[in-house]
Amino acid sequence: MTSVKKAGSTPVKGGVQSVEIGMRLLKTLAGIGGRATLNELSDAVEMHPAKTHRYLVSLVDSGFVEKSAHGRYDLGPYVLEFATSYLSRLEPTSVANPIIDELWSGTNEGIILCVWGGSGTTVIRWLQSRQPISVGIRPGTVFLSTMSASGRIFLSYLPESVTLPVINAELARFARDATPMAPTSMADVEGYIAETREHQLARVTGHSIEYVSALAAPVFDYRGELVLSLALFGFKSTFDVSWDGRNARLLKHAARKISEKL
Repeated sequence: MTSVKKAGSTPVKGGVQSVEIGMRLLKTLAGIGGRATLNELSDAVEMHPAKTHRYLVSLVDSGFVEKSAHGRYDLGPYVLEFATSYLSRLEPTSVANPIIDELWSGTNEGIILCVWGGSGTTVIRWLQSRQPISVGIRPGTVFLSTMSASGRIFLSYLPESVTLPVINAELARFARDATPMAPTSMADVEGYIAETREHQLARVTGHSIEYVSALAAPVFDYRGELVLSLALFGFKSTFDVSWDGRNARLLKHAARKISEKL
């Protein structure tokens, strides 16, 4: 078998080494929760910072990675589109869609459907509220798991071994960048988890977006494992976040119907 070597690419085991290195950088960035510095990434992949930087420049240009004004790197919009395309084809989503449409027709509030992806709480479907409320949400958006109702569902019902890296990354971020209403310790997060398990619902009141409140409920598959988070959201001033209010009852009913079908 003859391989042809071209400039800038080296055949390795039938593949291209530069592509493999780029994918390793992406996987590493996703694994550490994004917002990483050049040195943090180069240390994680055991590669010289200058070489790591060259790969990051190409990944930024292609939309797979984005660089903040503070010099930190995170997953870019294009890789989120890939992830969302894959996640949206999973069976639980197709089962949930008609029930979500029914829920949306029975309320004036917005609806968010999330899964747990490689970077944490990931939006795969979003229906805008009929009220004049505008929030920057789209499929592929990754929520802060400790600050969103959807995220707290995953923190409460997924194994700690799965969620702990995301929790630790967010706590470190809040310690570095002051964030109103953010948890400051694992004890705070454990308090959210206990509350969510008690009511089988999670709620936030202006945590991620100052004027928006939300309720979220878990959706389980036939094995009793969490597969989706279903949330309602609306204006903080008018949205009913009571544990036994109309929004809570509608949300629980819809989540239960999806779980039964799964």
